[in-house]
Amino acid sequence: MGVWFWELGYRVGPNLWVIPFACAAGGIALYAVTRRLDRLVEDPAGIGVVPEFLVARSPADAALVLSALLAALATALALVFSTSVLTFSLATSQLGPRLIRRFIEDPVTQFSLGTLLAGVVVCALTLASIRTGAGTAGVPEVSYAASILLALGCFFVIVLYVHRVATSIQAPQVVASVVADLNRTVTELDLEHRRVGRSDDPQEVERCLVGLRADGSDLLARRDGFVQALDLDRLIGMADDCGFRLEMLRRPGQFVVTGQPLARVTPASAHGVADRVVAEAVEIGASRTRVQDIEFALYQVVEIGLRALSPAVNDTFTGMTCLDWLTAALCRLGQLPLDTGGVLGQDGSVRLVERTVPFERMVKASYDMIRQAGAGNPAVVIRLLDDLTTLARQIDPGRLDAVAVQVDAVLDGALARAPVASDAAAIEQRHEQACSVIAQRRTGTLEA
Repeated sequence: MGVWFWELGYRVGPNLWVIPFACAAGGIALYAVTRRLDRLVEDPAGIGVVPEFLVARSPADAALVLSALLAALATALALVFSTSVLTFSLATSQLGPRLIRRFIEDPVTQFSLGTLLAGVVVCALTLASIRTGAGTAGVPEVSYAASILLALGCFFVIVLYVHRVATSIQAPQVVASVVADLNRTVTELDLEHRRVGRSDDPQEVERCLVGLRADGSDLLARRDGFVQALDLDRLIGMADDCGFRLEMLRRPGQFVVTGQPLARVTPASAHGVADRVVAEAVEIGASRTRVQDIEFALYQVVEIGLRALSPAVNDTFTGMTCLDWLTAALCRLGQLPLDTGGVLGQDGSVRLVERTVPFERMVKASYDMIRQAGAGNPAVVIRLLDDLTTLARQIDPGRLDAVAVQVDAVLDGALARAPVASDAAAIEQRHEQACSVIAQRRTGTLEA
């Protein structure tokens, strides 16, 4: 069911119409229920618990109030839409176009639009139900009261929406939310790895790859785009049933073109069945998603940092914030067990080998471009060396080589810009500290 819901969301994509239309349908249902109650409640004014402002004295009064509310809600709905478009424009220019999806999928924005649309629908239907000149019997009393309450609720929602917009476009909040997505991706992948069963024997995976490369048959991509997700359950289930092995030649996040090898199957006689299964189980789309793509979330944070350090923006503090969050994410990734890429079938043998993202690549993806952009900024260089020192303290000792390469690259890039003597001394001190921590972690002599 989880895969089915994901595929449904993938087909629909980021949008601003599903939840608003659902709320509008809820408004129609609310109107239908209140009209039914109108036939059961003959004199709402005689009910003591009903406030006076919820009871219309005449059809003319009801029409006047509902007309004013309808006009106000329609104006507010247009204002929220225009504000949302303006927010998307600012996010594109300040934070990067890849983050538009995040703002579109924001539940507060969608709920605000949906509530206002539902208010417009209920008020319009109730206004159309008033029978002028029919006395108090011409007023749908329960529908009128529901329209008043819903309209008042819509104005409170507008305040909530404005607060959400004011906080969501702040760079620290955006960076934190993007990293939260990254952590959620790591958690989901970890749970999936435990559920499907992973091989922890690199030699067994290598033997499987040798057989695949010796007599395997290539399965070609049927469309252009980014690999967005792999349905491992479907792939492993069919591999067990039909007795073949698969090697995925592209991982989520990589781009493929039509006719390019996407996977390899052995024996070659299973080409027809495997080609159909791979076409169904591998989602290929126009953009990258965070579902199984760790690099995508890292690059989102990097893009914010690069824009912050650009000459046009020159926001050093946001750049350092991005470095801190990237380091926190890498500390978690560096503590995960080594993934060989082998997925086990029901018989305990390797049935599928997928491409994984090495930790070295994640370190380079996180730091390389920011290091290059901030090489002339001593504050960024010093923060980067401090973060690398923190990373060296936290990750598995077998992954320290990637950190050591970055530490030396940071020093070389910073000194090539010829900083002043005091800045150069501070940078060299941080470099020595990072190298010392790496050396002590390798020998196991680092004190807590």
